[in-house]
Amino acid sequence: MKNLLLSYTCTIEAPIQEVCSFHTDTQNLPLITPPWIDVTIVSMDTPMHENSQVELRIKRFGIPTLWKMKIDKLDCPHEVIDEMISGPFKHFRHERKFMFLSDSVTQMDETITLVLPFGFLGRLFFTFIQKDMNKMFAYRHHATKEYFKNKKDIVSIA
Repeated sequence: MKNLLLSYTCTIEAPIQEVCSFHTDTQNLPLITPPWIDVTIVSMDTPMHENSQVELRIKRFGIPTLWKMKIDKLDCPHEVIDEMISGPFKHFRHERKFMFLSDSVTQMDETITLVLPFGFLGRLFFTFIQKDMNKMFAYRHHATKEYFKNKKDIVSIA
């Protein structure tokens, strides 16, 4: 069982608390999910706290999968970690760390640790999965930046 790591970083023009709060609100998931991925929130514990659970139905490549996730750590505005309880991977952990750069700029570092099913055969698909996740996280980061840019534009118009 070999852990595979993927890392992503982006800088967002918004205060650290707002960025963390945005990423802990599962209702925002559809705002940052690429249009080629169909995500439905089946159930979730609210308000979110450590050990909260979220159940998602994710349809990708025409294949629906059920993901059950648990919030392992919720330390806003510094860190949020969720881990898959059940789903398509043997192991899947998503860590988000938020770093204060200024009152209006936050760096978000994301690390995905995963173990693919099917042992050696599963690892043969890692390059494909990595490319797919790179594309998905590029979309998510762009959408997050746009969300805060549009929010700022609305506030400055008012």
